[in-house]
This record gives sequence, C-alpha cells and structure tokens, in this order.
Amino acid sequence: MTREGDLVHLKLRGPFVLEHARPVHEYLAQLMAETGRCYLLADMSQMDGIPTDTRRYVGEWHKHHTVSGVAVYGASFATRAIATLMFQAVRIVGVQRQIEMEFFRDESEARRWIAAHSAKK
Repeated sequence: MTREGDLVHLKLRGPFVLEHARPVHEYLAQLMAETGRCYLLADMSQMDGIPTDTRRYVGEWHKHHTVSGVAVYGASFATRAIATLMFQAVRIVGVQRQIEMEFFRDESEARRWIAAHSAKK
C-alpha cells in the first residue's frame, strides 16, 4: 500500500482477509480525516477472493465512511463479480453517499478515471 496525496494505491495478493482489511480501512479513514477525501486505486490482478468476514467488515466500515472513488484494475471475471457484489451490498446497507467504483483493464486507465473524477469534485 502506498500513498500519493489523497490517493491510496493498494496491491492485493492472495485473499483479502480481515487481518489485512482492518489496517487498510483504518488508514483510509485517517487519510479522509486529514485531507477530506480519499481515492482508492486497487490492483486486483493477484487477488484471490474476499472472505465473508472481510466483506461484512467492509460493509460495516462503509456505513460510517465513504471514499471519494474506487478504481480497480487487473481483476479477473470472478474477482470483479465478488467485488461488485460486495459494493452492491455496501450500497444496500445504507451508506450515506454512493460509492463510485469502476473497473479498468490497466493502471493507466484507472489513474485517468481518478484524475478526471477528482477534477470534477
């Protein structure tokens, strides 16, 4: 995980387990408190699933925090399906603001989306 201003670049390897999700989301909350916004750039090219307890935690976290935008790249079809379902569940549980998430083929496309999205805000 690296930070570039109000952007966090997360490179996920293997399953995104709860022991990794907690510190990531604590860091995102800290960054939002510091800068007023936070974009997440997620490389899911080597991610291998999101366990149920992690999905539940992320859903609860989003009841109280809303990132400015999420750009995902490198996700397989199965990973895209899991991530989409997780974010749809987050929307259903009553988040304050819609979470904007898009999938991209590569990092440069994802970064262009974040730049354009950030410029509109």
